[in-house]
Amino acid sequence: MITNPIITYFLFFGLFFIILPEIHSQALTKDKIDSILKSTEGADETSRFASYTYIDSKLGRERKNSQELYQYALSKDSSEMAKMAYYNKYSKRFSWKGETDKAIKMRKEGLRIAEARNNEQYVIMYHCNIGNAYNYLNKPDSSLYHLNKAQLLAEKEGNRYALWNVHYNKGLLQNTLGNIAGQKDSYLEMWEAIRDSENTPTKRFVLYNLVDFFSQLDEPVHLAKFTEILSVHYEDANPDMPSGHMPIKDLFENRASPENIPKLKNAIRVSDSINRMSSFAYATIALAKTYTDMGQPELGIPYLERATDTISRIQKPQVLMDLYKTTIITQEAAKNYKEAFEAKVTESNLRDSINTERMQRNIAELEVKFDTAKKEEQIAQQNLVIEKESRQKNQILLGLVALGLFSVLVFFFLRKRLKDQRTISAQKDAIQQQEIVELKQKNKLLALNSMIEGQEAERLRIAKDLHDSLGGLLSTVKAHFTTIQREIEQLEQLNITGKTNDLIDEACLEVRRISHNMMPHALSISGLSGAVEDLAENLKEEGYEVTLEMSQVPSEIDNTRKVMLYRLLQEIISNIRKHAEAKTILIQLLGHKNEIHLIVEDDGKGFQLNVAEENGGLGLKSINSRVEFLDGKIHWDTQPGQGTTISINIPMTT
Repeated sequence: MITNPIITYFLFFGLFFIILPEIHSQALTKDKIDSILKSTEGADETSRFASYTYIDSKLGRERKNSQELYQYALSKDSSEMAKMAYYNKYSKRFSWKGETDKAIKMRKEGLRIAEARNNEQYVIMYHCNIGNAYNYLNKPDSSLYHLNKAQLLAEKEGNRYALWNVHYNKGLLQNTLGNIAGQKDSYLEMWEAIRDSENTPTKRFVLYNLVDFFSQLDEPVHLAKFTEILSVHYEDANPDMPSGHMPIKDLFENRASPENIPKLKNAIRVSDSINRMSSFAYATIALAKTYTDMGQPELGIPYLERATDTISRIQKPQVLMDLYKTTIITQEAAKNYKEAFEAKVTESNLRDSINTERMQRNIAELEVKFDTAKKEEQIAQQNLVIEKESRQKNQILLGLVALGLFSVLVFFFLRKRLKDQRTISAQKDAIQQQEIVELKQKNKLLALNSMIEGQEAERLRIAKDLHDSLGGLLSTVKAHFTTIQREIEQLEQLNITGKTNDLIDEACLEVRRISHNMMPHALSISGLSGAVEDLAENLKEEGYEVTLEMSQVPSEIDNTRKVMLYRLLQEIISNIRKHAEAKTILIQLLGHKNEIHLIVEDDGKGFQLNVAEENGGLGLKSINSRVEFLDGKIHWDTQPGQGTTISINIPMTT
């Protein structure tokens, strides 16, 4: 049994809102239709037509059994005036089911009745809907005929309220014909027809379609213009609309794809130049989302920073909120967690500021209403009963005291809330900073562990080389000298001395090769450039076609980083020898500002990077950990059958 009154309250309203649609769908029953029709029996045509349009408006919103209810209403009253009122929305039920021919037939009957009764409002409406139906049937000539008829009537004084709908349907027809220029002209005429009207849902619908249309074209000036107008209209109509609910944002994000990048950049440039800030902001958001979806969020960050700086200077808090939300997502995708956290803190403060402003505005409105009611009550009381002035003064005094107490309570409540918010924000900032430090330490430890594993593998390789190559050679030398001792008398015939000298020479060369791999002589004498040249020459001797390009390689690199860079290049080349099956290798070593750029490209068989990372390949892991240890950045570009390109940027100093 539920005893908590708060839980009971929410359960009650939850059930209420669950069953509310069902209650509404059953609201207009056959008895209700009978009651409405009976109430207008014997009334004049105006009253009866008002009843028909009322029934039509209710049935038009029904989703269940609406067709049955329309049939029932017509069975009770099938007069031509009733048919004219019902057939427009009734016919839509057949269109939704794909029975367009039946819908057209019904609308033409409604049109005939409207023309006979000289009702130009319904004549225009039926012509537009018939033209729209023919458009869906791909009969442009029939569609244009009815739309032209509607336009002639809509251009008459008194009917111009319907002219926008004619141009809208003509625009849809031009779209079907593939005439984008014609659709643009029709849509601009649609705007001219409704431009000076009040801020209604119909006008916002027109603006929404204009923004949607021009966002698909390379028309940044029109896009910026109508975006700004639509933004103002939505903000005026919905001053308390939560952030992120502006439909303009969705329109721009629907265009967030790589092929639209030039259009979005052009829209940003033009919007900024003509001071259309809503288009400027939402085009920037769409561009940043596109780059994030492409896996290159860092490219969108400069655009977001510029837009945020610009919008923060003007009074567009909702747009600024959307920019901060996109900045948070983009910075997180770019792994800039500190910047993402800072943007989140700023966005939270801005949201609290907006909510506080709304609360203060609502309180002010309540105070105005309260004062107005009090003044009206005072006037009424003074006019009715003069002898009650004393009591009225006491009531006013009590009211003022209550209002003062209420204001004081609100003041302390807001001050405490702001203080709590600042405390929570500071705590979150401290926690985030601690998490960032821990994450950096964890990454460093992982990098060191991976580097140690790579060093252990290197030592294992050296030990194997010494064991398999030098060990075997020296064992053979020992065997030869044993043979010499046993068969000294046959020394000349066996020529063991010559063979032994050759083996010793080979052993010396092998020792030199292994020691050279561990610390090349050229690295200590000629520096990094000379050591890289030696590597390239060795590759050429092994049969590879090698292209080596070096430019502005700094000579003042400290010895540790120099050795690490050389080992990194050694590891990459070792991977190419073992796995790539390449014929040509390109090595580029370039110095620029305070960085060294290393690019290694081969024409080998390539591989799937994500698969290799999941399998935990030691060579790949060693390369990545060395780059991370050097505070560098690495980019792999490889696909099976397309070779591999590795791009590495290493700072010369930490």
